[in-house]
Amino acid sequence: MLKSYFLIAIRNLLKQKGYSIIKIAGLAFGLAASLVIYLFVQEDLSYDTFHKNYKNIARVLTIDSAEGVSSKLVGVTQPALGPAVEEEIPEVINSVRISGGGRLDLSYEDNLLRCDAGFRTESSFFEIFDFEVIDGKKEGVLDEPNTIAITQTLATRLFGKENPIGKVVRLNQNLDLHVVALVADPPKNSHIQFDLLRSMTPSQDEEGYRQFLQSWQGINQFTYLLLDRPTNPDELNPKLQAIAKKNNAFEFFTPVVQPMPDVHLHSKEILFESNANKSDVLNVYVLSIIAGLILMLAAVNFTNLVTAKSTGRAKEVGMRKVIGAVRAQLIGQHLTESIVVTALAGFLALAIVLIITPTLNNIYQRFADVNVIFQPENISVFIGLIILVGLVAGLYPAFVLSGFKPVVVLKGAFKNSASGTRLRKALVVLQFTISIALMVGTGIVYQQMNFIYTADLGYKRDQIITLAQNGQNLSNASALKTELQRNTDVLSVGSSSTRIGQQLGRTGIQPEGFSNETNFIVSVMSIDDTFIPTLGMDMASGRNFSLDYNDSLSIIINEEMTRLLEWPDAVGKKIGLQSGPNPTDVTYYNVVGVVKDFHFATIRHKVEPLFMVYNTNNPSMAIKVNAENIKSTIAFIETTWKNINSGTTFEYAFLDEQFANLYRNEQAFASMFTHFTVLAMIIAGLGLFALSAFTAEQRQKEISIRKVLGASNGNILYKLSAEFIVLIVISFVLASFTSYFVMQKWLQDFQYSIKIGPQIFIAAGAASILIALLTISFQALKAALANPVNALRNE
Repeated sequence: MLKSYFLIAIRNLLKQKGYSIIKIAGLAFGLAASLVIYLFVQEDLSYDTFHKNYKNIARVLTIDSAEGVSSKLVGVTQPALGPAVEEEIPEVINSVRISGGGRLDLSYEDNLLRCDAGFRTESSFFEIFDFEVIDGKKEGVLDEPNTIAITQTLATRLFGKENPIGKVVRLNQNLDLHVVALVADPPKNSHIQFDLLRSMTPSQDEEGYRQFLQSWQGINQFTYLLLDRPTNPDELNPKLQAIAKKNNAFEFFTPVVQPMPDVHLHSKEILFESNANKSDVLNVYVLSIIAGLILMLAAVNFTNLVTAKSTGRAKEVGMRKVIGAVRAQLIGQHLTESIVVTALAGFLALAIVLIITPTLNNIYQRFADVNVIFQPENISVFIGLIILVGLVAGLYPAFVLSGFKPVVVLKGAFKNSASGTRLRKALVVLQFTISIALMVGTGIVYQQMNFIYTADLGYKRDQIITLAQNGQNLSNASALKTELQRNTDVLSVGSSSTRIGQQLGRTGIQPEGFSNETNFIVSVMSIDDTFIPTLGMDMASGRNFSLDYNDSLSIIINEEMTRLLEWPDAVGKKIGLQSGPNPTDVTYYNVVGVVKDFHFATIRHKVEPLFMVYNTNNPSMAIKVNAENIKSTIAFIETTWKNINSGTTFEYAFLDEQFANLYRNEQAFASMFTHFTVLAMIIAGLGLFALSAFTAEQRQKEISIRKVLGASNGNILYKLSAEFIVLIVISFVLASFTSYFVMQKWLQDFQYSIKIGPQIFIAAGAASILIALLTISFQALKAALANPVNALRNE
């Protein structure tokens, strides 16, 4: 019997090749899209799970509640906090401190290169985390000063095929570091990404650094704890805060813990952290919903396609009943056909996923692993999903077809039930509600991305080349600037302590007119006299730094600082900065100008109060160049760099590209959203195609009679299209309310965002109606142009 079911299923698929292709393709694309999204979701959920103590590791954060700080949660702590917590809290088994994370110049013999991520840390790093030590020291890896552990990739770049253990690497041309361990490259799903780990143990000439590691005043270390149980913040936080208070840490710095499972997806508001490729749990929810909706669309589409051809098989069912088939057999036959189709679609979907995932990984900058699908538990789920979709999608057609009365259908008097018609219309409404909502969501995502890229940031980023110098080269910064300005294609050169887009440092200030008991923490950067004009910034009042003045004790503040301090006229006011170890060691700076607010961080965060001090030797250089001679100008810049900073690596970047890179996750999400929305519209179009074909088939005789009585093709087209347009309008209303509230929630992630207007809803509604008309018109015109004699002859 089962063999017969399969043979009949295959014969029916081959008999109606066009519909069979549409059915299988629609399901295959829906399943493939859902599988790809599943892989991306699994990628996000897999972060840091390779650590065996994953659930028992906590990251320590700090709530900065000082005045002037809008983004309160930061990823750094007091240097002395980790060891104190390990010593005083019984459930804390181990702790590790990490600092740095910047680029380093490394050299070995004649090989000079730049390391992208170098940190200082302790040997407990390898006791808490499960990063594999391949060769070299296994215990106390970084106990000795000036020792390093390097990754396989960096070792190959530095030493080729030579064994790196015991080699001496020169850091920034002035410090010898000894390689004591070779470490496997961090897995891509690790939020900590590194190339080099340097011992935090101070050397003999680092007495100042030794004292710094014992400090309780500033916050500048990444700190992790290993617990003897899963992290419970409510239980642990009061203990951390009591230790900080006991050691006279600043009261406005409150330590709190974050469980390791939360680091990747629940850190969107955290600043000053080392968290590679962090994402947002909201994106995971949105993608999961999209996967479910696309799968639902595919199943609905399949149901409509099968039902659209149900009348064509009515006589077949009647004949089977006449010769003795019972209803259960008919139901089994049609469910088998449905599962055969879903199985074929499933195999096709797997092939699509295997082929397209590497390409999508490149487009979305992801690293989803297709092998996840072939894990035993996922294979079981996939097979179960195929059977479930087949049963759900084929259930209604199976019961409808098996319920036909043979006497009625063999007389040719079969008519479709009103309940069946309502169900199919409801399914079309569901399909287009989902599709229109996705269209609106895509439009809003792209409007927000366009707002980010075109918003007035308070500075110009076009034709700006940036260079980064390390500490050793800072003494040459003025000479480099002077030489660069000799080229007529170099329009302007300015320098700063930090490139715009990177998070600035923060420090405490003592403004004029406020008591010392008021704690102000604000952002700070140093710049030279040409930085502001090079970036095209505008002064709100006062003046820029100038060589015509002695600006060693001058500062420029931004407008947000004037609002914080409530200074209507800030020029001439004084702000004190601590300049020594004692709280009374304060140096006062004179405010000479107020620069208009500019976004020195990302648009995700509110512009914070900022002051800028004058300095001529800064590590970050911005070079405004002539757009017509970019290649020759870059070559000139490189030659000049090598002449002045010999023995160091030369790397440059365009500021607008670096800016775009700050939003690569949002851009990837926008692309993903768009691609899956287009796919959803295609599947919905197939569903509408099915229903319009069904309607045209059911009303063929009615159409023929209308034509005989003089109805025009246009009139018939209107009659067939009008009811579908009503369904689309209903879908539009439902989708508009749903998408508005969901996307309003998404926009809350940005401090600066668009206002959702009616235009995007109107555009989505118009697009959906246009797609519907194009889809329906094919079947409607086909029915309208058909010879009425052929239909009436069969009566």
